[in-house]
Amino acid sequence: MIITLDGPCGSGKSTLAQLLAQRLGYFYINSGFFYRSLAYLLVEKRGYDNKKLENPDIEDVQFVLDEHKFIYQYKNGFAQVFFQGQEITHHLKTSSVSHFASIVSAHQEVRQLVVLIQQKFGLQHNLVTDGRDCGTEIYPQAEFKFYVTALPEIRAQRLQSDLEKNGIEMSFEKVLEMTQTRDNRDMTRAISPLRKADDAIEIDTSDQSVSQLLDFMLSIINK
Repeated sequence: MIITLDGPCGSGKSTLAQLLAQRLGYFYINSGFFYRSLAYLLVEKRGYDNKKLENPDIEDVQFVLDEHKFIYQYKNGFAQVFFQGQEITHHLKTSSVSHFASIVSAHQEVRQLVVLIQQKFGLQHNLVTDGRDCGTEIYPQAEFKFYVTALPEIRAQRLQSDLEKNGIEMSFEKVLEMTQTRDNRDMTRAISPLRKADDAIEIDTSDQSVSQLLDFMLSIINK
């Protein structure tokens, strides 16, 4: 069985997806980790900058994503990424890597390669996954699809809190601007834009607790 949760940044989809996977005992895929890992490694290992990330050398992308070097695993409730035997997960949650990932993920050939990797997991596991196009492009055959959203101001507050936990101070106005810019880029990009799948169930996390939302999702799945 495949369950997808798509939605904009700060909507809470990753939290819900991880908890749902734990409750069901399913494999969890954080699809953003693939693009974040790729962006981080292209910058660190290949010296890429913003401009180069817009049009990456596919040989560099293939080098980074080679299955003998790049490993994504979900173990004991945690998603982890390794490259050449070294864990890089802790590098993937910074605002700079998020920015780099949003650039490289808009490239068509990059997305094609990453989608193939994700689809292989779908053949091997019952899984829960979250991202921008999981239910529309990666797993259109998914048995259950959810579209997770929240008010922009609420999402900006959550993102600001996450930044502060990582020692990054930023005004609410700036975080809200970043959130709206990211939304616009994700929804209007030519390749696999963020959108609600026709058969997805929408969930608004603005004023409901995680436990309430999780119980709602499980009630639908268990039917």
